[in-house]
Amino acid sequence: MFYGWRIVGGSFLSQAFVIGFFTYAVSLLTQPVQETFNVGVEMVMYSLTCGTFVGLFTMPVVGVLLDKLSVRVLFAAGIVLFALGLWLLGQSTTIIQYIVIFGITMALVNALAGAMISSAVVSRWFTDSRGKALGVAATGTSVGGVLVPWLITVWLPDYGWRGALENLALVLMILVLPIVLWTIRSWPSDAGIEVSVEETGSSSDSSPGQLGLGDILRNAKFWWLAASLGLLFSTYTAILSNMTPYAALLGLGEASGSGLIMIIAISGLLGKLIFGVAADIISHKLALWAAQLLQAAGFTLLALEPSYYLVVLACISIGLAAGGMLPVWGALIANIFGLQSYGRAFGLMGPIITLFVMLGFPLAGRLYDVTGSFSPGLWISVALMAVAATLLVPLRLSQEF
Repeated sequence: MFYGWRIVGGSFLSQAFVIGFFTYAVSLLTQPVQETFNVGVEMVMYSLTCGTFVGLFTMPVVGVLLDKLSVRVLFAAGIVLFALGLWLLGQSTTIIQYIVIFGITMALVNALAGAMISSAVVSRWFTDSRGKALGVAATGTSVGGVLVPWLITVWLPDYGWRGALENLALVLMILVLPIVLWTIRSWPSDAGIEVSVEETGSSSDSSPGQLGLGDILRNAKFWWLAASLGLLFSTYTAILSNMTPYAALLGLGEASGSGLIMIIAISGLLGKLIFGVAADIISHKLALWAAQLLQAAGFTLLALEPSYYLVVLACISIGLAAGGMLPVWGALIANIFGLQSYGRAFGLMGPIITLFVMLGFPLAGRLYDVTGSFSPGLWISVALMAVAATLLVPLRLSQEF
C-alpha cells in the first residue's frame, strides 16, 4: 500500500478529535460549566469567541511554520497542547480562566492539528488522487462529530465535565499521539521515498517555488478565492446555526431540527468523498461551482418554507455542498500556490474566511428579528452564492480539465 494512505489515516484521526471536540462536542459542556461557575450561557460562549479571535493570528503564523518545519513535529505539538489544554480546563477555578484557557487551546490546536495542516501534508503526498485523499481525510471531521460527543456523553454522568476532559486528554496522549507520530511524515523523502509519486501514477506538479507572504497577498487569485469561499462558508454556517429555530418556525418541532442537522452531517460525509473524487476528474473551479450550486438550491427550497420532505431534500443538498468545501479548497490551494507555499496561503486565507463567517451570524439573526422569518436571509444567501460563483470567473488555474 502506498505510504501516503498512512498520512491520510493520521490526518483523519487528528481531525476527528480536533473538529469533533471544538465543533461538535463543546456544546455538551455549556450547561455543566454554566452551573459550576454560576454564570449565564453568554459567558460560556465567550470561550468560543476568544478561540475564534486568537485563531485569526495563530493560523498565519503556523502557516509559515508549516512551510519551514517538520509537519510531524507540529502535529505532535498540537496533540500534546490539546491534551494539556483539556487538563488545564479541568483545573480552572473561575470562568475567566476557563475562557482564556479554552480560547488559546482552541486556536493553537486547530492550527497545529486541524484542517489546515492535515490538508497540507496530504496534498504533499498525492498528485493524481489528491482530491480523493483530501476527501477521505476530511471525513474524519464527520466521524469525530459522532465519536467525540458520544465519549463526552458517556463520561459526563460518572466523571463530570472536569473528569470527561481529563479522560479525553488521556485518550489523546495514549492513542492519538502515538498514531500521529507513527503515520505522519512531512514529505515522501522522509519515509525513504525519493520521488513524490503514487503507486498508481507518475504525474508531477508544475507548481511554483516557495512564495513569500507578500507574493501571495499580491496575487489576485488569492483574493478571488478567499472572497468566494468566505461567502460559501459564511452562508452555510449562518443557516446551520439557525436550523433548529427554522424547524420550530415551520412547526416541525425541536427534535426535527436536530434531525435535520444530522441529515446535513451525514450528507456532508458523502459530499467529502464525492467531491474529493470529482476534484481529481474535473476542474477544481467547476467542482467549487457545483458546491455553490447545490448550496444555492438548498437555500432556495428552505426559503419557500415547503413541506418536511422538501426540507429534508434541501438539507441533503446543503450537506453535499458542505462536504465539498474542504477537499476542493485544499486542492485549489495546491493548484494555485504550490506545495512549497501551501501553509502560507492556507494560513493567510483562513482568517479572511473566518471574518466572513463572523459577519454571517449577526446578519442572519438581524434579518430574522426584523422580518420574523428566515426567508429573507435565505434569499440573500442565494444571491450571495451567485456573487461567490461570479468571483471565480477570473480565476485561472494551472490545470484545467
